Amino acid sequence: MEELRIRKAADADLQEIIKIWKRNIKTINTASDIADLFYSFKNYFLVAVYSDSADTNAADTPSAKRNFNGKNKVLGFVGGTIRNGHGHISGIAVDKEYRMKEVGKNLLRTVERKFLADNFDRVTLEVRKSNRGAISFYEKQGYKQLYIIKGYYADGEDAIVYEKRI
Repeated sequence: MEELRIRKAADADLQEIIKIWKRNIKTINTASDIADLFYSFKNYFLVAVYSDSADTNAADTPSAKRNFNGKNKVLGFVGGTIRNGHGHISGIAVDKEYRMKEVGKNLLRTVERKFLADNFDRVTLEVRKSNRGAISFYEKQGYKQLYIIKGYYADGEDAIVYEKRI
């Protein structure tokens, strides 16, 4: 039986993370920018995969083969970093066909637990003011709006800064 698994991202996952980031996040970040974040904060980069529950170690190996029928395919990721003494979500994305299946929720909760285990008691993130879907998602997960940063994004759009105490 296949089940959703959240695991630490492996080097072999980086290209899929970059593709998912580019497909799903409106950004000017280059592949190099994303790779720099990934290698600087690997402990907080997690991926969601479907794996066979009978093969519990398959998804945890860096060389896990990609089966595009779904098994061990990266469905989404969360990229966490440390900023000013607290956890920070630099990016989270789930490919469209896997949304509304609690993949994002599981990714977010897992990285929050990792931050808490490392003695960080709060998590922040920025979201585009126009991204109603993401705003609703974060608020349902307990994030509270702190303030707005005018012109934060390269295209001039404002960012809403959110925080959650964990």
